[in-house]
Amino acid sequence: MSYSAESAEFEFEPWRSSTVTLSATAIDWAVQVCQQEPDVAQQWPTFLRAMAVQGLQQWLEAGAQDIALYYDRVGEASPQENRPPNPAVTCRVNDFRLAVVAQGSLSDEVVTIPQSAVDDASNFAHLYVLAEVQEEADQVTILAGLRRDRLLAHQRQGEFVAQADGTYRVPVQYFDSSPEDILLYLNCLDPEQLAVASPEATSAPTPARPSLLTQRAGDLINAGRWLRDQLDTVADGLAWTLLQPLAPAHAMMSTSTPAEELEAVLRDLEPAGVSIPSTARGAYTDLQQFGLPFRLYALTWTMFEPRPPEWSLFLFLGPVPGEQLPPGTRLIVRDAEAILAEQTLSPDLDAAYLYAQVIGTWDEQFTATIELPNGTTLNWPPFVFRPEV
Repeated sequence: MSYSAESAEFEFEPWRSSTVTLSATAIDWAVQVCQQEPDVAQQWPTFLRAMAVQGLQQWLEAGAQDIALYYDRVGEASPQENRPPNPAVTCRVNDFRLAVVAQGSLSDEVVTIPQSAVDDASNFAHLYVLAEVQEEADQVTILAGLRRDRLLAHQRQGEFVAQADGTYRVPVQYFDSSPEDILLYLNCLDPEQLAVASPEATSAPTPARPSLLTQRAGDLINAGRWLRDQLDTVADGLAWTLLQPLAPAHAMMSTSTPAEELEAVLRDLEPAGVSIPSTARGAYTDLQQFGLPFRLYALTWTMFEPRPPEWSLFLFLGPVPGEQLPPGTRLIVRDAEAILAEQTLSPDLDAAYLYAQVIGTWDEQFTATIELPNGTTLNWPPFVFRPEV
C-alpha cells in the first residue's frame, strides 16, 4: 500500500459521518420545545437549538462507545418534559458542560454564544459545539468544536466583547476542533484542562492536542495475566480484548477476525527477522471509540535463558479493514528512563503498519504511546509482567 506525501496534515475519512438524520420523535420534541418558548422572537432559535441537541445526542449514541448526553432544561424543577434547553450550558456529557451552538446556514461567519456560557464562574461551558441544522432535510451536522481555554485566549486578546443583549459574537473560524477531536476530548480529557487559558496563550496558537488520560495514577496493564487467559481490571476498563493463541494453520484462511489479521501481518514480517513463538499470548484494543480507525495489538512471552528470566512485549499498530494509518504516525515504547523503540510511518515506504519490540526483566515496565501527525498522543498505562498476580 502506498501513501501520498502531498499533505502533512492528519486526514482520513471519519469512521462515521458527523451528519445524522433526526428521528420523527426527535423532531416532534423540538417542535414542542419551540412552542413552550413564550418569546415569539426566540421560538425559531429555540427550535434550531433543540434540533442541534437531538442531533448531537444521536451522533454520540451512534458511536462505537455509547456516550450518554443529558440536557439542562430551563426551569428544571418543572414537571414538564418539553421545556427548552438552556441556551447557555445546553447539555452535559460525563463531567463536561457543553454549549451547543446551532448554525442555520454555512454562510454565517459569526455565531452568538450567551455571555453566561463563558463568564459564569460556576456554570460555564467547557466545550462549545457548532452544529449546522438543515431543518428541511431533518438533518444535523456536527461541524466543529471550540475549547473554552482557546475561547478565553481570544477573549484575552480583546478579539470579541460582550454585546448589549448579553451574548458574545464569535467568528466561526475560532471553532478549530474537528468532530474527531470532540470525541477525544469527551473520552480522554479532564474537563478542568479546558477551564482556563494559559498565560502564554496567543490570539492564534496551535490548538493543544489531547493525550489519553482515562487511566488513574498507579494504573498498570498486567500482560503476565494474558498467559493465563485473563485480563486485569485496568486492561478490561480500557477496552482491551484477549486474542486466541496464534495458529499458523490460519495461513490459508481469509483474514476476518483480529487474530487472523495479526497472523497474516506476522507472516509478512518473517523475512524481516520478526519471529513470535507459539507460546506468545496477546490482546488488542480498537481505537474507533476515539474516532480513529486503528487497532493496537500487544503480544508477550517469557524467555528463561539467559538468567535472570526476561519477558518480551511486541506491539503492532495497524488500521481496521478498509482504512489506513496516516503518514507521520509514530509508535513509541519507553521504560522509566528513555525511549527504547520507535517507528514512524513514512509516506515513502510501502507499509501499512508500525511495530516495536522491547525486552526486559520481570520487574521492568514499558509505556506505549501513539503519536498522530496532528500532535495528538494516546498513552496507555505502563505494561508490566506479573503472571502470578
